[in-house]
Amino acid sequence: MALEQYRAKRNFSATPEPNPRVPRRQAERTIESGGAFVVQKHDARRLHYDFRLELDGVLKSWAVTRGPSLVAGDKRLAVAVEDHPLEYGSFEGAIPKGEYGGGAVLIWDRGSWAPIGDPRSGLTKGRLEFELRGQKLKGRWRLVRMRAKPRDKHENWLLIKSSDEYARAKDGPDILEDRPESAATGRPIEDVALEEPGWSKDGPIRNRAAAHPPRVGVSRVAPQFEGDDEGRPDDRVSDQPEQRAVDLTHPDRLYWPDEGVTKQGLADYYAQVWSRMAPFVVERPLALLRSPDGISGQKFFQKHPWKGMNERITVARDPKDPGEPLIAIRDFGGLIGLIQSGALEVHPWGSTLADWERPDMIVMDLDPGEDVAWEVVIEAAREVRTRLNDLGLAAFIKTSGGKGLHIVSPVKPKASWPAAKTFTKSIADAMTADQPDRYVSTIAKAKRTGKILVDYLRNQRGATAIAPYSTRARPGAAVSMPIEWEELEPGLGPAAFTVMNAPARLRSLSRDPWAGFGEAAAPIEARKGRRRAA
Repeated sequence: MALEQYRAKRNFSATPEPNPRVPRRQAERTIESGGAFVVQKHDARRLHYDFRLELDGVLKSWAVTRGPSLVAGDKRLAVAVEDHPLEYGSFEGAIPKGEYGGGAVLIWDRGSWAPIGDPRSGLTKGRLEFELRGQKLKGRWRLVRMRAKPRDKHENWLLIKSSDEYARAKDGPDILEDRPESAATGRPIEDVALEEPGWSKDGPIRNRAAAHPPRVGVSRVAPQFEGDDEGRPDDRVSDQPEQRAVDLTHPDRLYWPDEGVTKQGLADYYAQVWSRMAPFVVERPLALLRSPDGISGQKFFQKHPWKGMNERITVARDPKDPGEPLIAIRDFGGLIGLIQSGALEVHPWGSTLADWERPDMIVMDLDPGEDVAWEVVIEAAREVRTRLNDLGLAAFIKTSGGKGLHIVSPVKPKASWPAAKTFTKSIADAMTADQPDRYVSTIAKAKRTGKILVDYLRNQRGATAIAPYSTRARPGAAVSMPIEWEELEPGLGPAAFTVMNAPARLRSLSRDPWAGFGEAAAPIEARKGRRRAA
């Protein structure tokens, strides 16, 4: 890869990372002598280790999600990323949040490397063998490219330690825990994270005004809606809780192979959005879309407990159904338990375990049929908002992560499920009666071509809808993202936000798009969303 990709991803007036003008080639170095290597511990969207080898005047780079292992034969996923300049090998500091790779970077190990055989041929063939002479990593290693799939966007490799005198036994100490400090300064990454963003060990960036405020931690989240963050800067999006609440087995398992999103990566994503997501999933009956082998494997819905279910997942007994119980979670550990079980979509009820029979939110799902322009879906969302407002309810909007949009209204938990269904059906029927060429309120696919289904059936006992911030088990790793109504423009599609870009989006906002959701709750009135006068 050329350094153009490296430059294109960075704003050098806002980040302290080096901005090279041209790659520096080391003509005097032979292939056999190799060059420098560096491993940088990088606490960005998720903690990982950047493994870099000097070759042809640049640092060939891989993101190792779990870091290198000294256990011979241990396979660690290494995702090929853009080439980095040689100057990057000495970079240690804080990249501002909101910038590409925002977070602390620590020089975890450094030294020299020597290829075994021709390294260029090895990179081309997908098997590069070499020797490391570092402060922490020594001996023989190999990088092996995994078989590519048609939709792969990145090259996935495996970093493997060879069996030699530097290898450790499987039950020996983990080098990552044994030696967490910087090989350059001796400090832990926590000290780097406390630096003022925009500074590095070599000094400040040129444009200090571009630096972002430091991140702060989050407090324990209560399972109810709160409006205590109206207009508040988005400091709460952090890496929001009990990250080690549940041990993840096979954390390197690829859930979204084309995007390189692993089980651990999914857990890291949810840690960053948890404080916003919690009120919509905690202590509610849940339905899950599970795919334990990732989106390319078998998928199935699950709403009842199963054998071997993680203990942090709660058994919820339906007071109206003495038969098989349902499932719920009470905290972040429960969500991680769902991830451990391969839950890639989380669909909650619109009511809580404390009051099964009366919803505290209603959902209008706009599901466009074939050949419906996105601009028409946007107009439909605004129409739903107007009708809800006319009936005394606030309307909040989110992308579905699929094809359409969801309009969600917080309601006082006073009306029964049948009343909620009748109320939302009246809105869907009124829209269909007013514009039968545009809307339909029946499910039959034969009637939906060229029209938008105004789906009100999410609002009945036992029905569910995708949770705000939940991922979707589809290519692209999209998430269902709450947005401001002002953001609803033709350029913003239903799958615009993903596991990869959602945390950076939230950090860039001045306030929560759904701030005041709970405070806006109003009772469902008996009035119906009838046809409005022209």
